[in-house]
Amino acid sequence: MSDAPILGPVNLVSDRESAGDFEKKHAPYIDVDEVDEGLLVTVTVGWDVPHPNQPDHYITWIEIFAGDAPIARFDLSPVATAPVVSVVVNVDPGTVVRAVEHCNLHGLWATEVTV
Repeated sequence: MSDAPILGPVNLVSDRESAGDFEKKHAPYIDVDEVDEGLLVTVTVGWDVPHPNQPDHYITWIEIFAGDAPIARFDLSPVATAPVVSVVVNVDPGTVVRAVEHCNLHGLWATEVTV
């Protein structure tokens, strides 16, 4: 059974510093590094507090957007995968990159960064 309710249609965590462990466990963390080909965007779910990866509680998918355009989707399975994905993108400076993930028990969670 769930350890906390789903908070809304999409739970957007904008202040990680004041977030509790439940929010930190579910909110995607976006790391952006410059590489020769563009920007390496890495999304980790459970960066501050590990998210379970068990048959009854796991991250089912992670999507990455540049502005409103979807640019990548990763479908995950319980136990055999970790909720960490990376993709190289070419976007203009000032673009908002958003990661959205789905927890099979606690719904949708999102985080945004401006690159």
